[in-house]
Formats: sequence, structure tokens, C-alpha cells
Amino acid sequence: MGSKKRIVLFTLFAINLIDQPAPEVVIEQGTLSGKISADGSIFEYLGIPYASTSSETRFKAPLPPPRWEGVFKAVDETYACPQPMKFIGVMGSEDCLKINVYVPAMAKKPLPVMVWIHGGAFVMGSGGKFVYGPEFLVQHDVILVTFNYRLGALGFICLGIEEAPGNAGLKDQIAALRWVKKNIAAFGGDPDNITIFGESAGGTSTSILLASEATVGLFHRAIAQSGSSLSNWSINRNPVWIASLLAKVLGHDTEDPYEIYNILSKVPYKELITLKPIKPLGMYFDTLLLHLPCIEKKLPGIEPVLTDLPFNLLKNKPKNIPVILGTNSKEGLFLTALENDTTFEERNRRYLFASDLDFKDEKEAIQMSDKVKQFYFGSKRVSNETVMGLAKMYTDLYFEVPTVMETDIIVANSNAPVYNYNFDYSGGRNILKSRTGYGNETGACHADDLFYLFNARMWPFPIDRKDRQMIKWMTLMWTNFAKYGHPTPDSNNDLPVKWNPSTKDSHNYLYMRDELSMGSVPNYDSYQLWKSIYDKYRRLDLTFYIPSFS
Repeated sequence: MGSKKRIVLFTLFAINLIDQPAPEVVIEQGTLSGKISADGSIFEYLGIPYASTSSETRFKAPLPPPRWEGVFKAVDETYACPQPMKFIGVMGSEDCLKINVYVPAMAKKPLPVMVWIHGGAFVMGSGGKFVYGPEFLVQHDVILVTFNYRLGALGFICLGIEEAPGNAGLKDQIAALRWVKKNIAAFGGDPDNITIFGESAGGTSTSILLASEATVGLFHRAIAQSGSSLSNWSINRNPVWIASLLAKVLGHDTEDPYEIYNILSKVPYKELITLKPIKPLGMYFDTLLLHLPCIEKKLPGIEPVLTDLPFNLLKNKPKNIPVILGTNSKEGLFLTALENDTTFEERNRRYLFASDLDFKDEKEAIQMSDKVKQFYFGSKRVSNETVMGLAKMYTDLYFEVPTVMETDIIVANSNAPVYNYNFDYSGGRNILKSRTGYGNETGACHADDLFYLFNARMWPFPIDRKDRQMIKWMTLMWTNFAKYGHPTPDSNNDLPVKWNPSTKDSHNYLYMRDELSMGSVPNYDSYQLWKSIYDKYRRLDLTFYIPSFS
């Protein structure tokens, strides 16, 4: 940071401009003002409505945002979309489609824009500073944008009818991107240099938006962290049946989409969002998540997000957009923390994969399941004794291998570079690992990478030297990618490694540990196992994903 910039920031701090108004911004909706961060380095515009929704438009795409007279004070980030919370019931309201814009105060404009899509299994989370504090990224002279989108039943009921076509939550995300494209220049951002990025459900959303035909021209680079549209938990299978389970809890036994809509549209949102139906398990071990993105039936006058599997779209209609794809080294630890003797036995009684695979008969499915079981557990049963094998299977099947397979599709069909990484760092900000009872394990659990990108208010502890180094490396690479399309450009000498993209002939992975280094694909044997299975048995029949498909 130059001496002149330091003097200006010190002056701002010295004259106590805390919570003072940020410069007014004029957009199509009206004039708005924000606030200046405590140290004077960031102009914050919080809680701006980017679209609108209500009980009348439940399950549909959002409506345009409101306009206002006078000056809208964009200083409240407490908005969240409805979600169940322990001890307090339901947090959030249906009028929740708000966006936050963080602008470096002294940077030369126009600035690259990074739009974050939060995770939370499509049922929880928000774009607020509690987890996604902006300081680490914005200090590199980029604009950071975060936002909320509808969750759970409100965002992902998919009935294949005009009243509930599906993917309302993803349509919120697209509405947010269109808002950014239209308005970000007013904040000093470059509408022709927008990077989307997200983690877990946000990473999967990023991957879906990369595949979707509805997002052409809305972003120029993408980073998908710990989530892929090719994973078995990314797409809802048999979504009308899933919605019927909610109706059944309310006392209605029907799989007619119009009847289901009439039932669910009248339920108060706080009741709808907390319904917990029992999802019967068949032989396939499908995710127990109820509300996921879906393949939409084509309906007149309704813009879909997906009308085909992302696997097909990425292969047949590539966008040629540079991407970063990666996972953490021990993603599965957070799932094994939820296991017990009952769930172990469920694993032993069922196939060790989900119904996104299709076999000609049960004998063939059993043979494949036995092959997987032998790979991860040898001759032993799934139990507390072999729980680390289960953690590895979760890591491979749900996160790592789908990301490698997505890489394979993109490099084979796109001209744009794919940068792969494996986050294997264990430090003082590996928050989820420390909370799952596996704090002594090496490597990084699911979501542990987040706290080296974001200054989370939920973790207000001092940052030690080693963690500060990882924060510097990671935020520099992410913002370099947003600026230049390359995480380690030749012009930047502050990084100890050259991150090379993967190619058709070589998986090139950046390993983030105490040091940064390049290597090949992690867990190659796992990749080969699942690749051989998915290459032969991947379920591509759309009638299974949309029962009413025509």
C-alpha cells in the first residue's frame, strides 16, 4: 500500500468516520448510500433489494426489484432467507432477496468484481459478514458482492408446472448476477470482468450456472469450491415425489403436482420451511437432502435454468470460461461426525452409491457395490472401527471425484483453462474440523478453506503468522484470477509457485499446505475406481429426473 493511501486511511480513522455514510450511488431503482468500514478502507452498501418475492410468487422466479424515492440507506445486513434455526425457530422472511456490495475506498476504478454464492446444503446460510467478512479479499482492490437466495422448499420445490417450475433459488442467483451486470459500474466495478465463486452448495450452484444456458454473458470466470454439478447430491431425482413427502406430513397423500402446489402454496412460510418428512431409503444410498436443483420441464414463457443434465450441457455447450475447481483434502469428516451405529448398519445393508447410477439388474449393482466396499473397507464392515474409510469415501464420491470428472469434461470440450487445487492446510482457522471432533486429524475438513478467504465475525480470534501467510496466498491467487484469468500471472512475484492449468493429458493440482506446490490428481486410485463406474453406469435418462418430462 502506498504512503499516500496509508495517510488517507489513517486520517479517515483518526477523524472517526466509523459508521459514517459512504458516497451516494445512483442506480435505476433510485439513489442509495452505504457506510464506511471502521478503518475507512471499505465502502459498504448492505441489504440492497436486487429482486422481489412474496407468498404470491412463491416457487416462481423472482420479480423485478422495487424502486424508491429519496435516498435508500443500505446499511442493514441482517436480512436472511427463511431457514430453521436451533432454539429460535425460523430466521428470515420471504422478502429476503438482498445484495451486499463492498468497494475498496481508495482503489483505482473500474475494478474487477467477485460475486460470492454462499453454501449451506441449499437449506441454510446467507451472504452476511457473520461468515463472509469482506476485508481479506477487498484489500486486493476488487469489489466483493454477496447476496441471499431462497432456500429449502421456498427455493427448490420443483413440480414441472407453471406455478412451480423449479429452481426458484437458482433463478434468484441469476437475478442477482443480472443486477450486478446492470448496476455494478455505478459502484466503480467493471461489468465486463465479473467472477462468480462459491463453496459447497454455492460451489455446486457455480458449476450449474457455468453449465446453464440462461447465464450467457453474465460472468467471465468461475471458482467452484467443494461442489460440482456432477456430484450425486447436486440434482434432485424424482422431484414431484420429493414434494409429495411434504404434503404427506400435512395429511395429504397425492403425487399430483397441481394438488401438491395448492397444498404447499397455502402453508405459512415458517411452517413450510420447518417440515421434516421422512424420506424412505431404497437400496441406493441417496442423499437425505430434500431440496436440490432440478432439471426443469420446458414450459411456455418461463425461462429455465436447466433443461438437461449439467454433464450433457458442459460437454455439448461449453462456455469457454476460465475456471478454478478444487476440494479440501478431508471433506468427509463433517459427515462422519454425524454417523452412529444405526447409520453404519444402513450403509452395510445398501449399495455404497446413489441412484445417479443405473444398472441393468440388481446382480450387477451388488457386484459394483461389493467392489466399492472392498476398496474402502476391505473385508470389514462399516463401523466405528472403519469410520475413516467412510470419511474417505464421502470425500471421494461427494466432492473430489466429481470435481476431477468435471475438469475432464471442460478440458476436453472447452478452450478455456481449468486450474485445480487441493486444500490440505491445517491451521487455527480450520473451524469446522475443530467442531466435528476431528481437530487432531491432519488436512482440511469441508468448509475449512472459507476462513482463509473471509474475515468471519463468528471466529474473532487473533490470526497467527502461519495462518496469515495462507490468507495472503489464497486471497492473492483468487483475486489474481478475478483480475487476469490466471491465479499466478507472471507480473505477480509475491507467490512461491506457478499454478499451471490442467490439460487433456495431465491433471495439474496446486496443493495448499504449509507450503504451496504443484502435483498430480489426488487419490488417483479413487478417481480411477469411480471414473470406471460412472463412465459405464452414469444415469442419463431424463425421465428419471423429471417424471412428467415430454
